[in-house]
Amino acid sequence: MYGYPVVLNIAGMPAVVVGGGQVAERKTEKLLEAGAKVTVVSPTLNARLSLLVEQGKISWRAKRFETKDIADAGLVIAATDDPSVNLAVYEARKPHQLLNIADRPDLSHFTVPATFRRGRLMISVSTGGASPELAKRIRGQLAEQYDEAYADYVEFLARCREEILRRVPDRPRRQQLLADLLDPIFLQLTREGKKEERSKLFQDKLKSACLG
Repeated sequence: MYGYPVVLNIAGMPAVVVGGGQVAERKTEKLLEAGAKVTVVSPTLNARLSLLVEQGKISWRAKRFETKDIADAGLVIAATDDPSVNLAVYEARKPHQLLNIADRPDLSHFTVPATFRRGRLMISVSTGGASPELAKRIRGQLAEQYDEAYADYVEFLARCREEILRRVPDRPRRQQLLADLLDPIFLQLTREGKKEERSKLFQDKLKSACLG
């Protein structure tokens, strides 16, 4: 079956990562970026995870996994190099918990796509666990196309959209103006650093729409 793509708001959610190596590190970093409250369960940690503990960014239970370790978690990730431990996490899960097992997408509620960000813009690629390497390759290709300029460009679009919704009550005109914002000239002006010219062009279009 195909997965159901969503972007989860997990800010403040208790999340448990079982494992202390490189895979656990990657999973933990992504959870922190999303604002989750992360606890790592592992007898040992690699250098990066140890630093996150020292910085107070994650909690650490220095022990082997037990069922009680995930009792209060909303999201659980099993990322050890021991299949028996990962399976134990799967067997300990509760119905309300979201579970990801790094080496068993067939037992997971979700897989983690290859992702990159440009400010508010987030682009993710998933093969449903079939080929993570292919997902990473496609991510790299898209990252070249959607360069760093998109971070500022998307912020510009957000500000413009707010102003359009506030000042243009006529729905057809509003929709047309929102579509006009995707004219390549706005991205070009962003890349060239011509923000004043970009703003003036938008204001001229907005004024025209308001006058109707």
